[in-house]
Amino acid sequence: MSETRQACIGAERWLSVHDDLLRTLAHAISNRLATIVAAASVLDAGAVPDARLLDGLRGDADRLEGLLQQLRQLPRRGDAALEPMLFTDALDGAKRLIDEHPLLRGRELRVVSLGDVVPVRAEPGALLHAIAVALLAAARVGPGPIEAELETVGDDVRLTARHDGAAADGDPDGIPLAHDVLAMEWLLASSNGRATAHPTGCTVAVPTLQASRRRAG
Repeated sequence: MSETRQACIGAERWLSVHDDLLRTLAHAISNRLATIVAAASVLDAGAVPDARLLDGLRGDADRLEGLLQQLRQLPRRGDAALEPMLFTDALDGAKRLIDEHPLLRGRELRVVSLGDVVPVRAEPGALLHAIAVALLAAARVGPGPIEAELETVGDDVRLTARHDGAAADGDPDGIPLAHDVLAMEWLLASSNGRATAHPTGCTVAVPTLQASRRRAG
């Protein structure tokens, strides 16, 4: 398969994941707005609000603000520059971004760090998106909790996302993990990132800050 064809498949796969996340966030925002509107109607009726109503209203407003922040993470900036950053920061952002996704509903997401996870040099938004793809891919292909394992291996920091269940005979949605791999590599092309698939999920890797500076020099 040509590199151009691989890039097209990767871009198409990311757009599919992007649209799923957009629908999920839009649904969650709609639900929060509905509860705020319902509370406002009670106040408009002149009823004396009790503490539970006010606490619920504040909670929904805070959650709505969080959802809007997640929504702002979705656009991909084509002109974004590479930056020194912590892989864990991108992982935290990805976890928040996919928190409302149906594939994660009722499932634990565990983070395991193996040794010292050093800084990397990458495009922050692209790395966040690639991690989200990896986590959702692991959730899609099998049951159980999702584990995100972080480690520094040579010149790379790697995240391996896997489900903690039996390996599936095939993808129930008919989407090959290879397409998720191509999506991650398309997202991380400027960051020199790589990705691979395994029976229970995917691994994504980007160069450490030290390795990136050595190559640039």
